Amino acid sequence: MCYKNKKYYQKQTGFTLMELMITVAIIGILAAITIPSYTKYVQKTKRTDAKVELMKIAQMQESYFVQNMSYANSLTQLGFTADNMASENNEYSISIGSITPNPCTGTSVTACQQFRVDAVPTSVSQVKDEECIRFTLSNTGLKGASTGPTGSPVAGTSAQIKQCWK
Repeated sequence: MCYKNKKYYQKQTGFTLMELMITVAIIGILAAITIPSYTKYVQKTKRTDAKVELMKIAQMQESYFVQNMSYANSLTQLGFTADNMASENNEYSISIGSITPNPCTGTSVTACQQFRVDAVPTSVSQVKDEECIRFTLSNTGLKGASTGPTGSPVAGTSAQIKQCWK
């Protein structure tokens, strides 16, 4: 029998199963490396949402202080509809934190001489951002961030907090 006939003699084309499995393994390794890195990058960029809102509220507090000789003790005194507000991209909940002792009412009679604005994460991605989970800003410009899973505010000048505010 002669196989020179074109009907019986054809060159095979395509991929072998081994070549396909090697390609899938390489894609899996690359995904395992890049996805966590991408997630960290996204979390870092979303931190800006909190920082912008805190700076905006602090600026409004300073304007309020000039007019009333007292800082506002709630966001409603600054003209917002509620004492908790969502950040612009709904990543954080912004509120004015309590200062101890806090006998002020936000009027010049019982003046607030200090304030602290808090940003607590509300989105799923930012709740998982344990490097910089919660942000604070005070009237003295002291910036704070919690760096652990508890989420309690920590103010200071540590390198980690500087990194969070960078």
